[in-house]
Amino acid sequence: MNTLDISAINTNAPYSVWNVDEYYFFRTKYGALYKIGFMPDDTIWDENAYQFLIVNENNTTSPNDAHLKETVFCIIEGFFKANPSILLYLCETGDGKQASRNRLFIRWFKEYSSKHLFYFDTVSMTAEGVDNFAAIIVQKSNPKLQEIIDEFNSVVRILANKPE
Repeated sequence: MNTLDISAINTNAPYSVWNVDEYYFFRTKYGALYKIGFMPDDTIWDENAYQFLIVNENNTTSPNDAHLKETVFCIIEGFFKANPSILLYLCETGDGKQASRNRLFIRWFKEYSSKHLFYFDTVSMTAEGVDNFAAIIVQKSNPKLQEIIDEFNSVVRILANKPE
């Protein structure tokens, strides 16, 4: 993965973003420290697919913080400028709040001013009694967009019909 241009991100991001190794960090006005990561993921595509991670490092809330959403999308834009790739977002399941995270991310994306540039889809499935939510984000200009969508849907069907 190509490194993101922090100065370009910070030109538009409401919160100052910095990186340490392969992670990107920012702190909200409420003191929440967020870590953003892009980990290679070959679940649906052999290369150039990344799992998008959003981690609240200190578990501090930022209620109705539009700057949080805007900063996250500045980082996503920076990712796509440096990497014409696939992003997969899997809602963390450790605390049972994955459905809430999924609804929030969907709402954020619907409000995102440049959403018309991206293909975005979400799915839900149950595995081992746990509801799981995932999203895919791909630039509509990606020449393999239809292949990527078809493969994503195929993987989702396989996982959804996997015997318990």
